[in-house]
Formats: sequence, structure tokens, C-alpha cells
Amino acid sequence: MRSVLNDFALTASATNMTYQQKLFSMANIGERLIDPRESLGYTDEEMKYIENDMICDLNEGYLPYRPRYIVPDYDIFIKNGCKFLDIKPPIDLDQLLDGLLIIYGHVPSITSFPVYIGRLDQLIDPFIRDEASDYVKIKRFLNHIDKTIVDSFCHGNIGPHETRAGHLILKAVIELQNPTPNLTLLYDASLTSKDFALEALRTCLLAAKPSFSNQVMYQKDVGNHGIVSCYNALPLGGGAYTLLRLRLGTMVKKATSTEHFIETILPKVAHNMATMMDKRVKYMVEQSHFFETSFLSKEGFISQDNFTAMFGIVGLADAVNHLLKLENIEETFGQSDLGDELGHKILSTLEHIVSQHEAPYLQRTDGHYLLHAQVGADLSPEDKDNTPAHRIKVGQEPILPLHLTQSATFHKYFKSGTGDLFAFDQTYLDHLEALLDIIQGSFSEGYRYITTYLQNSDLIRVTGYLVKRSDVERFNNNEVVLRDTDIFGSGTNNNANVFNRQTRTFE
Repeated sequence: MRSVLNDFALTASATNMTYQQKLFSMANIGERLIDPRESLGYTDEEMKYIENDMICDLNEGYLPYRPRYIVPDYDIFIKNGCKFLDIKPPIDLDQLLDGLLIIYGHVPSITSFPVYIGRLDQLIDPFIRDEASDYVKIKRFLNHIDKTIVDSFCHGNIGPHETRAGHLILKAVIELQNPTPNLTLLYDASLTSKDFALEALRTCLLAAKPSFSNQVMYQKDVGNHGIVSCYNALPLGGGAYTLLRLRLGTMVKKATSTEHFIETILPKVAHNMATMMDKRVKYMVEQSHFFETSFLSKEGFISQDNFTAMFGIVGLADAVNHLLKLENIEETFGQSDLGDELGHKILSTLEHIVSQHEAPYLQRTDGHYLLHAQVGADLSPEDKDNTPAHRIKVGQEPILPLHLTQSATFHKYFKSGTGDLFAFDQTYLDHLEALLDIIQGSFSEGYRYITTYLQNSDLIRVTGYLVKRSDVERFNNNEVVLRDTDIFGSGTNNNANVFNRQTRTFE
């Protein structure tokens, strides 16, 4: 109790947090006061893996009273309005944008902010009447989101079809230079025009968004979906109950050999994480009464039948590098054929374990959790040994063609989301078609998600979300910053040096 009281006191007296950040932080401390053995039925063995940092629950707390990620179908608002909020179906752009902003304020998530705000261009395009005046409204709408949903995990989608609204959104993104909302183009070469894709790429270089998602691949694996939060592909009208992650880089330190890690440690810890997830899902469905009480569920924005859950990993590169050292091999993940083999062996083992586990209340994904390449947003020192997802450690990257080829082979495992990102120099602004070739080539090789930005810009992609370097610097100088993701960005950069990724030049 003394340490918990100390956590509350430190938060209350912090000089680099806003009132809202303190409020949410204190709420999270409160959620973790309860012993999960009592609230969720965790076993002592399961608790052991939390306490030794092999399993991370990403601050979800021990009374899960709302799903981690919610993906509403906002078309319901256009068709029916919202009875609970007493909003009629919109008949013009002003009513649409005003209504959406109101609804966003009532969409919960693990961050307390909406992580999905819809396929924005599809929602907006039918209401476009005069592009000049409507652009001002769209720009004001996006700026309002940035200043009120102060969390860069908030995510909107555009595409795959070219729309007038899509062009106006891209124009506003460049002019605003805001971290929020995050944005993804659902790209399908057979549906997305070349001109629209090139405009999106130019915007991505100048504003670090939109990213490109492989719409064909995700539609096959997940069905009708939204790209939410970082780069999570989740069922539309549903979402994800929970996301826990294995810290592979931490787990491997207990291994005496590759066989010991893959055949003993990995299955044991993975099984415990799966049973912990089972208990979280059951509590949410059976005891929290979220779906019985939420207007989102009652009015058809979401359905409990459309929810899944995400079995995450971080630290694949760290685990592989450690195993290579155990074998006295002086190579690193990303530049080692044996390292790639070890990486695939780890992930194929996990894929088998997860596919064999029968999970409760996951009708949409046939009773199975979805593997997820979690990027990491933890400020704790434990993440220093856990590079995001399956990415190559910063400073160990090969040349771009080899990097793309190597990373593409790992995307197949992660149906609920993975992505790679690359920092380019200014020359690519004059060679957008070459960049589109990279995107298309990556997708043909099995990429699910790819994004980029200009290395010399203030707006930078940390992992799946954006921050401004200047805001992170202010936080590091103990100043108050608007977004909690600026705080996460500082921690992730300290742990993984993500602000200094290899800069790719046009050759």
C-alpha cells in the first residue's frame, strides 16, 4: 500500500503532466490496486510471469470494464443517427462532422480516447457540396480532433477508392502537421488510382501519414475491418477485448540453449498468457456488463460477436541475437540467414500454440486469438531488451532491398497487425513513383503494412503512432506536453533509439 500511495503522490505532484494526464494516470493506478488473483482468478504461476516481466499487460488493469480497442461502424450514425445522444441522422456536412465529434467523446478504449474514428473519406464524401468551403470545415474538424483527442493512437482510414473528401483530407494533413489523428490508406492496386496513391505518398513523406495497408491481404484474413490504434487490423463493428504481449527478449535470458527456449520456455509462458487472456475476456463479457449497458452495442455500432483479442509479441530481434550468441555466432537478426531461421522457428511455434488454444467469446475469429506484432509503448527499463515487434534493431539494418525482403517474410504470422517503417531523405519527394514501386513490391512479397516519413522533419513516426520531436524534447526538459503519446514517444526512443533509424536515400 505504501508504494501505491507513493505512486498517487508522485502523479499528483508531477510538474510535466496535464490535469487530464494525471486523472487518467491515477485511474490506472487505481485499476491496478486489486489483486488479479481475486478479481480475475490469476494463478500464482501466471502472476510469476508478470512479476518477472516476461508477460506485459500494457497497463490494462485488473478489472477490465471496457474492451481495449473498439471499432464502431459509423455508417450507423449516418443511417440512424444516435438515439442515446439524441442526434438525428445528418443531412449536411456540418451535422455530420458535429455529430461525429460528439460520438467520439463517448467511444471508450484502453486510452480513454477513441482508437478508431472511421473511414473518414467514405463518411464525408457524400456530403461534399462546395470543395472550397467544405475544405475549411474538414480542416477544422481534423484540428479539433488533434486538440481534444490528445492521444496519437486515435486512427482514421481513407480509401481504397479515390474520393473528393480523400483529397481534401490529405491537403489538410499537410497544412496542419498534427500528430493526431493517425491515418492509413487502405490500398488495393486494383481499386486505388495511381494519382491518389502518389498524393498519399507525398503527404506521408511531408506529414508522416497516411501509412499504406494491404487491403487485399487484410480483407482475406480479417474480413470487413478498420485499421486502428497503431496499425491493428480489427473487425469493423467490433474490436479487441484485450492485448497482452510476450517479452521475448526478456524470456530468452532464462534459456540455456535454443532448444531450451523454443521447446520449454516459449510454450510454458505462452500458455500462461493465453489463459490470462481467457480470464480477462470472460470477465469483460460475463461480469463487466459493458455490452448490455453501452449505447454503441444497443444501437448497432458494435456487436459482441465481432470482437477478438490479440496475442502480442515484442523483442524477436533481441531473442534471436541472444540465441546466436549462445551458439557463438557473431551475427545479428536482419543480417543473418540463421537468425531468420531462428525467428521463423520462434514464430511458427507460437503460431501453432495460439492456433491450438480454444478461447472464449471469439466467434468472429473461430475461437482463436490473433497474433499481433506489438510495437511497445512502455517507459519501463524492461523494454530496453525488447525491440518493437519483429523489427530489426536500429543500427543493425541492412540496405533497403534486403531489409524489405527480410521483413516481408515475417508479416504472414500477424493477422491482427504488423508493420514496418522507413525514414527517407528529401530526394524521394522527387521520385514518388519509385516509392510507390517499393510499396507495391512490398505488398507483393507479403507485407501487410508499410509507412515512411522524412528523417529531417519535426513530425516523426515513433512506431505505429506519431509525435513531434519538439514536443518530446519539451517533455524531456520536464515541461508539460499536450499528448500522452509524447511521453510514450520519449520512452520508446530512449529504449529503442527510434528517432535515429537509418535514413534511406534515392539511388
